[in-house]
Amino acid sequence: MKIIERYILEDTKMPIIFGVSLFTFIFLIEIIVSLMENIIVKGISIIDVVRILSFYLPPILSQTIPMGVFLGVMITFSKFTRTSEATAMSSMGMDLKSILKPIFLMACGITLFIFFLQESIIPRSFKKLEELTLKIAYENPIFQLKERILIDEMDGYSLYIDKIDNSTKDAENILIFQKSKNEDYPTILVGKKAYWRNVSMILENSEFYTFSNDGKEKLKGEFKTKKIPLSSYFQDINLKVKDIEAQDIPTLLKEIKEKNSKEKVPYLVEINRKIAIPLSTIILAILGSVLSLGHHRSGKGTSFGISLAVIFIYIVCLNIGMVMAYKEQVSPFVGVWTPNLVLGVLTAYLYQKKARRI
Repeated sequence: MKIIERYILEDTKMPIIFGVSLFTFIFLIEIIVSLMENIIVKGISIIDVVRILSFYLPPILSQTIPMGVFLGVMITFSKFTRTSEATAMSSMGMDLKSILKPIFLMACGITLFIFFLQESIIPRSFKKLEELTLKIAYENPIFQLKERILIDEMDGYSLYIDKIDNSTKDAENILIFQKSKNEDYPTILVGKKAYWRNVSMILENSEFYTFSNDGKEKLKGEFKTKKIPLSSYFQDINLKVKDIEAQDIPTLLKEIKEKNSKEKVPYLVEINRKIAIPLSTIILAILGSVLSLGHHRSGKGTSFGISLAVIFIYIVCLNIGMVMAYKEQVSPFVGVWTPNLVLGVLTAYLYQKKARRI
């Protein structure tokens, strides 16, 4: 590799790291805010929170790396223009193709890395995230349980908790409906206090009521302790991630064979998305270069503003296309690839225009 090519890559490295870090932090803000509630209110350890964030990081990076590359390249080439280094490169006999060659090769390498993230790291991260969340829920049930909300997702039970003491983790004023296939009405359990043990709720000194098929009270009694299993409920913990997003492309292709035409749509959208977003890195890297070269008044602020505008438009168009594809208004290919096609056409036009000047 020529010295000048190594110089371009070396100057691009830190701005790209800055761009990726910036966009990644923006994407992480919502998750961080929700986890702060878990730290302060629900008593989740900071170590577990850091581990959760680390498992969320790979899927976020797969989206923010192309954005960071675009911003980093714009900052670098704006600097080359301001300091007349781009002019010096041209005077050395370098055409636009030669100047952009290291950027193109770097973008190709980054694209392969994103594919590696998606196909190898992300599925493992989601699996680890699920295991960790289950572990936290088992050890600290209030992580998943909420006050004054009827929980009906447990096998054989519906649960209502009036209050949870965050210091002791005990529940107060509990109402439970124990369902039965042989009875028209559930058995009602009423307790003033409960604690947790081995993924179960232990009711203390509570009462129960059973009813006949005509709705009349049949039996009333008291018990010292009653164990209510919660394991089935915790297995359905919401990780804010769709199952389909956690799968690699070979798995999606395997599962799509068993679906009907309508059920195939989300899989086709996801497969196209997993290919289109990494490849957008190459387009964005070249676009960022040709946008910045030759604009002597453009500084970091201008580069940042332009990059935000382009990224915002790209994300909006991609999401609109995906929604239209989900609703079968357009094909998954058209819905997902149209933003890349528009960027590609714009990049080709600006490249040809800029090549005639350099």
